[in-house]
Amino acid sequence: MMSVAILVSLFFLYSLISRRLEQTIVTAPIVFTVAGMLMFPALPAILRFGVNAGVLSWLAEIGLVLLLFTDASRTDTTVLRCIGNLAVRLLSVGMLLTTQVILADYMIMR
Repeated sequence: MMSVAILVSLFFLYSLISRRLEQTIVTAPIVFTVAGMLMFPALPAILRFGVNAGVLSWLAEIGLVLLLFTDASRTDTTVLRCIGNLAVRLLSVGMLLTTQVILADYMIMR
C-alpha cells in the first residue's frame, strides 16, 4: 500500500510541475526514471514493510503503460511520416540485436 501511495504522490507532484517542465528538455520518462533510480536504495526497506515484489512489478508495468501512452499521444504524425522508414529500420535492428543477446545469454548460462 505504501508503494501505491508513493506512485500516486509522484504522479501528483509531476502534474503540478509538468507545465514548467514542458519548456525544458526534461520529459516525463526522465522524471520517472530518475525517481525509480532514487527509490532503488530504499527497495529493501520497502520490501520489509510487507510489500510484495509482485506488487512492485505490477506498479512498474502500470507506470510504463501510462508513460508510453502519454508519449505516444503527443507524437506529431507529420514528423513520424517523414521519418517512418527510420523508425522501422531502428526497430528491426534493435529487435534482432536484442533477440541475439538474449539467446546468447541463454546459451551461456545453460
